[in-house]
Amino acid sequence: MNSQILDKVVESGVCGIKKAELKKIFGNECESSLAELTNDEKIIVDNKGVAHYVWTKENYLSHISQNDPKFKILSNLVKNLENSVNQMRSQTTGKNDSDILFQAQFDDSTSKLSSSLGWVPFSDIRQKVCESLEISQEKFYALASSLIESNQAKYEISTGGQEGITVRGMLHGYVRKL
Repeated sequence: MNSQILDKVVESGVCGIKKAELKKIFGNECESSLAELTNDEKIIVDNKGVAHYVWTKENYLSHISQNDPKFKILSNLVKNLENSVNQMRSQTTGKNDSDILFQAQFDDSTSKLSSSLGWVPFSDIRQKVCESLEISQEKFYALASSLIESNQAKYEISTGGQEGITVRGMLHGYVRKL
């Protein structure tokens, strides 16, 4: 009987079917089948006006998203949150091993070479990092620019020096960790 009741509920679509109508078709014995289908989360029983209606999960979600303004708002908030989480996840998993290795080497060099105020010329860091990672000067500055741009709360840059990264048209030749 469960499959017959479930078929009727599926046929009803987004509008749902009255529980009383199911009782007319299948008799009062359908009450236990409805309870079992509800426990198995195959159907949902809810009020629509004064009558009890029965839906499949998917059809119920469609029904309340069309008819309940609070649900629409919450649904949109959840979707936005989900998009934000997916975006953050793709940004963090987007870092490959070479980026992580570069950051570790950059941080280590910055710590070892820093003055009492913490400032280090980019040229000094570049020499040490390029030597240990065997990368070119261009690659170093591309990675350093990306690292500092994505971690602005972790690094501070200052203008001056003979070489460095260009930000808003100005050469920044010094860096320190905050």
